[in-house]
Amino acid sequence: MILVIDQPHPKVVRAVELKALRARALDAWYGGARPVSPHGRRSYRYRRVVYLTENHAPNSPLPAPAAGQAALRAILQGWRTGEYALLGSDDDERGGAVRQALVAAGMLLAGDPDDDARERTNCLVTVALGPRAKYLDRSRERLLTRPAP
Repeated sequence: MILVIDQPHPKVVRAVELKALRARALDAWYGGARPVSPHGRRSYRYRRVVYLTENHAPNSPLPAPAAGQAALRAILQGWRTGEYALLGSDDDERGGAVRQALVAAGMLLAGDPDDDARERTNCLVTVALGPRAKYLDRSRERLLTRPAP
């Protein structure tokens, strides 16, 4: 007897769909901008600030504050019943940390944000929409309370 599996397990299908939605949301955040040299930018990694140079891999440029807020608004509006509903339901099952991080990112862009607030927002969005972070709440709190460099 030969066992033929013609369909992947539902958990695998869901994981692939979630990964595709995260990538689509990140693309919406960056507005489809092409990667450029990150020289002069900073990144919050591993409990410290890393200053990027031309020796680092190119990454997507930060969106303008208004464009970033519009992208976050569109993502969060589709969170419950729209395009990103699967991400929303997955996040709800895990306690809502991704939505809270996206809302905090939007709050950082309110008003007239400086470069530090824009970098923190970028970090929050990429961590929240990246591969599932185990301690996203703790990372969000640590990032928001870190003094400016």
